[in-house]
Amino acid sequence: MMHPPLPIDPDAPINRDAAARLLSWLVGNHLGAFTQGNAGLKLGSTVAAYDEGAARLEGLSRLLWGVVPALAGGCPMPGVESIVEGLANGTDPAHPTYWGEAGDMDQRLVEMAAIAVFLREAPDVLNRLMPQAAKENLFRWLSKIQDVRINPSNWRFFRILVIDALATTGWPVDRNRLAEELDFIDSQYVGDGWYKDGAEVGRFDYYNPFAFHFYGLLYARWHAADDPERSARYIERARTFALSYRHWFAEDGAAIAYGRSMTYRFGTAGFWGLLAEVDHPELSAGSLRGLWSRAMRWWLAQPVFDAEGQLTVGYGYPNLLMSEFYNSAQSPLWALKAFAPLALPADHPFWSAEEEADEPAATHTVAVSHQITWRTNGIAYLAAAPPKHREVRHVSDKYAKFAYSSHHGFCVESLDWIASGFAGDNILAFSRDGLSWAFRTKVEEAFLEGGELTTVWSPFAGCRVTTRQRPSEAGELRESTVEADFPLKVLATGHSADLWITPRSLQQVIEGDELRDDKPAAEGATLFSDLRDLDGKLLRRVLPSAPNTNLIHPHSAVPALLGSIPAGRSLLRTYLTAGGRS
Repeated sequence: MMHPPLPIDPDAPINRDAAARLLSWLVGNHLGAFTQGNAGLKLGSTVAAYDEGAARLEGLSRLLWGVVPALAGGCPMPGVESIVEGLANGTDPAHPTYWGEAGDMDQRLVEMAAIAVFLREAPDVLNRLMPQAAKENLFRWLSKIQDVRINPSNWRFFRILVIDALATTGWPVDRNRLAEELDFIDSQYVGDGWYKDGAEVGRFDYYNPFAFHFYGLLYARWHAADDPERSARYIERARTFALSYRHWFAEDGAAIAYGRSMTYRFGTAGFWGLLAEVDHPELSAGSLRGLWSRAMRWWLAQPVFDAEGQLTVGYGYPNLLMSEFYNSAQSPLWALKAFAPLALPADHPFWSAEEEADEPAATHTVAVSHQITWRTNGIAYLAAAPPKHREVRHVSDKYAKFAYSSHHGFCVESLDWIASGFAGDNILAFSRDGLSWAFRTKVEEAFLEGGELTTVWSPFAGCRVTTRQRPSEAGELRESTVEADFPLKVLATGHSADLWITPRSLQQVIEGDELRDDKPAAEGATLFSDLRDLDGKLLRRVLPSAPNTNLIHPHSAVPALLGSIPAGRSLLRTYLTAGGRS
């Protein structure tokens, strides 16, 4: 889909002026979607698991993640007056566009955070454009966050940001509640730079860079003088995290597709701009600039904008299949967090340094999160043990697969259409009847030792699997010991390739011709992927994935191994190779 021309050269280094022009273009493209009284945005007809008032607010507030750092850095932005008018109308109980009072676990609580940052980072703009009575309505509406129940997760930072911002205005705040929330955030830190997201579920995903560390670095900016110890902790944790997080990016800036909220896209880059403010002993300003710029350029090359130049729900292309229950048409504007470095002055080293390439170690392990990352020919890969939660749509596809990558993407609905001849990536699925298939949804045990990730899991009662994964720059070895009470059909797959093949029933695939040994099973236009059975027990085939189920490639296919195992103990040993085609 063609969108209005980009205001910058997408292949050139992105300097501060170019970043400001890009943001101005993005914001301007969304201004035509303002609703009555400018109290929100409506970008489409799809809905989320919250009311329309909260969804409209979401569109307005998420513009602020880009607009506020730009204003703080002295970069003019379009639509500021309209945004402030919308804030006034949306928080006025007498106005027809009133957003309504926030309740327990309310989406409105999420959207308060960006408004709080506005109060903190650009108060002069708000004071100039908003009358006192309107400001009091705004403060009163924000204050509700002090009295409601909030998810025990990164959401607790929303209350911290709002209470902190309200305190600067003189509005009454509950400082005991603030202290409780700050203690909660500390309780979620597990070491090695990582927070667990969710007191019970413990996710280790992108909510570390674009939530925990993002807000922690903002807090450190604001409280270096009056809360130096906590600020120093947040900074040191972020510095440590950066040494892991750099491995999540490929040589060309693409980030590993993993976990939930993938539609926030380039929001994953904002962390690098915030980190630049506090320096890093091992990552130079040029290195941070390079990590940020390459990520932004990669996204500018993807078809993520509609004909109006507005962000769409999806990842590598517009796609509702992979979305979350909490994704409205306005949700992707969270990506504007990427423009956090615009708050830095023009002469800051982040903007004056030349971009530097990042060359991390070939493999990197994080014991606390049971994760291994590695690079092969410039592409980033991740193996991880899944968290203990089920409340996310397509949760097994997003967290429980054997591996994820920056370029191959991952598929949703990986098991749904196997009998019809479609399969997703990086699974080891079992079936008793060839119709219903199961993979791991959680693990009983997980440990990481010597560069090898071991997980113990069960697809269903009567089958227990111990999988050992040992990745390297050359490829990945997977060994699974299966203990089954009955004979089982088996399907193993590797990474996706950007390839389309005509679908056939699974039985037709099994009866088809054997693949050539001298070629990868799946060779696409830009990617290849192969999967070999080291013991020769299974048939080697290639299967298409259902259309639009891969996050990056609308058409994709996977190398596959098919066969059966008897009751008792079986050992399955496979070796994966994948990468870009030259």
